[in-house]
Amino acid sequence: MASIKEDKPLLLIPDGPTEKPVIVSTVYQFITIEIICILHFGALMAMLPIQQFYVIDEVAKKYGEDGEKSNVDYCPNDTEFANSTSNIVQAESANILMYLGFLGTFIAVIPILVLGSLTDRYGRKFPLYLSLVGILLKEIVMTVTVNKGLSPWFLALGEVFLGITGHFGIFVAAIVGMIADITTPDKDRTIKITVFEGTVAVAVAFSILGIGFWIKDGNYRHPLILCIACTVLTLILTLTLLSETSKTNKKKDTRICTKSVMCACFDVYRNGNRKRNKKLLIGQIILCINVGALLGKSNVVTLFLLHKPLCWSEVHVQVFTCFQLLGNLGAILFGIIISHNYLADYTIVIAGTVSAIASSVTLACSTEDWIVYLYAAIGIMAFSISPLLRSVLSKLVSSDEQGSLFACIGSSEFLLTSLAQLFYGFVYKETVGYRPGLVFLITAGILVIEFCLSLVLYSIMSSEPISVTETEKLRSPRFKSGLYQEHRNQDFISKIEVEISNI
Repeated sequence: MASIKEDKPLLLIPDGPTEKPVIVSTVYQFITIEIICILHFGALMAMLPIQQFYVIDEVAKKYGEDGEKSNVDYCPNDTEFANSTSNIVQAESANILMYLGFLGTFIAVIPILVLGSLTDRYGRKFPLYLSLVGILLKEIVMTVTVNKGLSPWFLALGEVFLGITGHFGIFVAAIVGMIADITTPDKDRTIKITVFEGTVAVAVAFSILGIGFWIKDGNYRHPLILCIACTVLTLILTLTLLSETSKTNKKKDTRICTKSVMCACFDVYRNGNRKRNKKLLIGQIILCINVGALLGKSNVVTLFLLHKPLCWSEVHVQVFTCFQLLGNLGAILFGIIISHNYLADYTIVIAGTVSAIASSVTLACSTEDWIVYLYAAIGIMAFSISPLLRSVLSKLVSSDEQGSLFACIGSSEFLLTSLAQLFYGFVYKETVGYRPGLVFLITAGILVIEFCLSLVLYSIMSSEPISVTETEKLRSPRFKSGLYQEHRNQDFISKIEVEISNI
């Protein structure tokens, strides 16, 4: 990254409730955000494979000898009994993971709705603290559960803690709001949001890779201790190094603990005109379908790769996931930073949707390893949709609406993801015995809806372009006072003309 220079443009940032301006470099602020995101998502996503394989192991013990782990959870023997038992382990594991994933993401919808919009009023940092505390509580619950050998259902308490503190949705809403605060609504913002999501992808990839090797012998305790240490360090860095980027605006009429707070995130629709609202709505629906389809099936993909005929090991699954994420990162950098000079944002969104549909169909038909690798290669552009749409939508709203916008997006994403986890888990549980890949064909059908909406959005944005400068201008007090003064002058002139005509 570029080094910090004294001649770089500086950013005035309010420091806490006193609103005293602190001068910080935008480069310094962005680097700090990147470091915090690496630690945060590295610790958070490391818990995903730990939870998945702990659940599978505990379920498999019920069908093994003397309470020991059985091999039926990965690849059964060539007997009818072993195949039947493997299907039972798969179905029961899918059922537990389905409800655990649903619980955390569904509960998170309300905190994101409330807290996301308040970041425009009270600043971006307090949701970061809340999200990190929730992750720390989940890590403690998981550590206790693993050390004591408790039932996998005890992990639900950790999901509740994670949900009531906004999961990672409130964290992303605040971080993207910070990036929007320190960037201009042009290519610079698109690139920085892309770099942010790319950094998250790298952190998640290497976290999953390391955890895959670490837990292959059932060692879950030490990785969880490392996750706790990373989360505590992230809290310290957020408290000491990260500066506030949003001016507190306590003059707004939004009262805490009232229904107005719940609806504040939808102010972006009340404040805009019909054309802007149409673009926001379609873009948000596309983003929610994409996130629900890609994130909602993570547990099911793991179970599918472990099941016959693929019979992958824990390490194989995590190594594959790591390189898939790194490949997606390369595609994002190429598709947005390079292709952005030649293609419109919405063209890349359409290409990403086609990539997601084709990859889902390929995964559904995977019976050999090379087909799974082909699935990863075909779907390499699917993850470019999220950073592009976030950047596009942020350009349609003013600076004091960024928190409301990303809270609205985040809550919708989590609602769709929670329902997708419930739906995918139920379908996989019912079809694992005869057609385990059916769930991915259904995913492809859902993504066809996203493709149609992408075409609609491309048509609208091509014919009705809008810039954030127009939105800012319409919302500017100076502009409004100018219009008011102009109307007063016109009224005065009209009155004079009437008097002259009477004379």
